[in-house]
Amino acid sequence: MPRLILALLLLLAPPAMAQEAQPAREAVVANDTERLMQEIYLYQVGATEPGRDRLANAVLPPRGMLRIPLPRGQACGYEVRVVFDDGADDRRRLDVCRTARVAFTDSGPRRDLAVVNDSDVELRELYLWPSTARVPDTGTDRLGTRTVPAGETLPLRLRGTAECVFDLRAVFADETEEKRQRVDLCRVPRLGFGDPSLPVREASVANRARFIVRELYARAMGQEGWGADRLGNATLDPRADFALHIRSRDCRFDLRAVYENDREELQPGLDLCRAQQVELSGPGPAVPGELHRLLLVNGYRRTIAQVFLIAPDPDDWGEDQLGDATLAPGARQEVSVTSGCTVDLRIVFDSDAAEERRGIDLCASSLVLLRPGWVVAERLDAEEPLVAAAAAPGGGALVAGVRLRNRSTMPIVELYVSRPGSAPGTDRLGSAVIAAGGVLDFTPPAELGQGADRCRADLTAVFRDGRALRLPGFDLCSGEEVPLQ
Repeated sequence: MPRLILALLLLLAPPAMAQEAQPAREAVVANDTERLMQEIYLYQVGATEPGRDRLANAVLPPRGMLRIPLPRGQACGYEVRVVFDDGADDRRRLDVCRTARVAFTDSGPRRDLAVVNDSDVELRELYLWPSTARVPDTGTDRLGTRTVPAGETLPLRLRGTAECVFDLRAVFADETEEKRQRVDLCRVPRLGFGDPSLPVREASVANRARFIVRELYARAMGQEGWGADRLGNATLDPRADFALHIRSRDCRFDLRAVYENDREELQPGLDLCRAQQVELSGPGPAVPGELHRLLLVNGYRRTIAQVFLIAPDPDDWGEDQLGDATLAPGARQEVSVTSGCTVDLRIVFDSDAAEERRGIDLCASSLVLLRPGWVVAERLDAEEPLVAAAAAPGGGALVAGVRLRNRSTMPIVELYVSRPGSAPGTDRLGSAVIAAGGVLDFTPPAELGQGADRCRADLTAVFRDGRALRLPGFDLCSGEEVPLQ
């Protein structure tokens, strides 16, 4: 009797109660392949749109399963479409009234090969199709969402084909393409791009600017076009380094950096066969010109907090050349700017007071003495008040010196300074070198004594090829830039 009453209650129950009594429905998608699933779509048969990707930003690894809730009381027939990480897609029909699980498996023949990128540009896309095809069908990009960076190798598996001979089209990051016909992957299961016999030119590119480098380009000097962005999808933050690798028989390259403010820095004719580090000093003004370097010496009793160096008549003063640093009394600092010969200079003290100097000719002088009524000078000790002003408390006395610039194509590996006529003594460089085109600010060593006698010395520079340059009776206090070549 109780069972009969329960059955009558269920028959008389309103539709809403009957619907709530139904169990929740779901579809189970199983990845029984060796590939990642990057997109999964589940939609009713006959639907015009597949709807949203059920994985969203996730992936379904090999041997993984995804449970997808289904709405209650709808049709049984569904279609499942998946997209793999190699760009291939597959579809299955699913009757959820009979079974809730649908499995995707790898079927048919497969062929393994290695994609080797010996070029210096990232490989972005790769299309392969059988050479026997009457109409070339490039199909999908076999790399899918992957790429092959310069100098790296990617294992690749071709599925569903027993063919050996393929035609191909490769697309690189600089939009160049390479096409080949009748490549026998059964004989040589390797696809190599680029010339591995070319030497690799390497340099560490250091961002010493206060802006993010958005793009970085390098080309052989005299070459047309800039090619691909060497950073790819990355950026180069301030104080960060980037390992630049270029396969080429050339040594001299032009380097171009594009900053986040859309300004650019160009360093032409870099010798990457010798230089192991390249420093980016910051975007230049929106005018053509060359890279100029200027040595500033603070002859004030106050600390200089900011330095701005720009081409005449700009919209603003640009970036602070000192960055997070300051220029203490008696200290010196090298700054640089890409411009013509004439620039304007603005200094701001720690008291927020500021001074400006217009129309400095960088082609005539590379030294500026900063003092009350400061002027451009060709000698560090040209103004006597400078030395006195540098003796402010905490500033230390300013010692005159010289700037040695290596004008040769070989690094200077040894440097000797001694009293006139005496033995050369110890190497002043130690483990350091003065690179080709590099500079060294040098002051008289303490062992030369005091007074005027400390300024005269015999100087010997030894280059990497063994050649020695001797300058007897050299004036170490001249304040001039001295070319060594």
